[in-house]
Amino acid sequence: MNKSFEKMFDILALYSMERTSLSISEIQKELGYPKSTVFRTLNTMQAYNYIQQNPDNQRYSLGFNFFRLGSIYQSQMDFRSVALPIMKDTMEKTSETVELNIIDGLNRICVEKVDSPLDVRNFVRIGDRKPVYLGASGKVLMAFQKEAELKKIIEKLSSEELNIRNLKKDIQNIKQNGYALTKGERVPGSFAIATPIFDNKEELVASLTIAGPIQRLSKEREEQLISILLKAAKDICEKLGYFKFEFN
Repeated sequence: MNKSFEKMFDILALYSMERTSLSISEIQKELGYPKSTVFRTLNTMQAYNYIQQNPDNQRYSLGFNFFRLGSIYQSQMDFRSVALPIMKDTMEKTSETVELNIIDGLNRICVEKVDSPLDVRNFVRIGDRKPVYLGASGKVLMAFQKEAELKKIIEKLSSEELNIRNLKKDIQNIKQNGYALTKGERVPGSFAIATPIFDNKEELVASLTIAGPIQRLSKEREEQLISILLKAAKDICEKLGYFKFEFN
């Protein structure tokens, strides 16, 4: 490992809930590094907002960027742990596979799933990465992006062999309905119904999806699954602090 990184991580490891600030002398005493090395390392971290210095007592504490990264990590873990019990309940009600997906560039990634107990079922692996424009899960993630972000995605997809006009029409319909329904679009013989999940900051964090073989999807069952999915998404959103989920 790079020696500079080792020193940086050694310093960061000294912080705890009981010790939220450190002086250069304290760091030097505990780690045995020369004060000049400690000062140089702290200065580098301070320049990138990972460390901040109190001008009154000259002590160093963690900077804003650690709060930012911690918030990202916490939000990722929180929505999965909140969603999982509701996903399990949704699977029990529908006997179909239930997925949770996030967007990453021009892809969507499965971050949680509950498998159908039936022999014939939709198969997905956690970590699976698929094009965002194919299937209900990805299209929902596109549809509920902020306008500026959606525009960037569309611009990047324009180089693909896609009918952008049809894609934009799909996105508009999804925004109006609150969900996406696709049949055989990504996997022949399968269906997927997806809807968005928002957090307390009104930010899109994921899409919730019910998927299975198309032979189990009658018109009556389609309506039933949509109703169950929207109720599940509403419950997850409310547990995350978002109370404006109004699709039904």
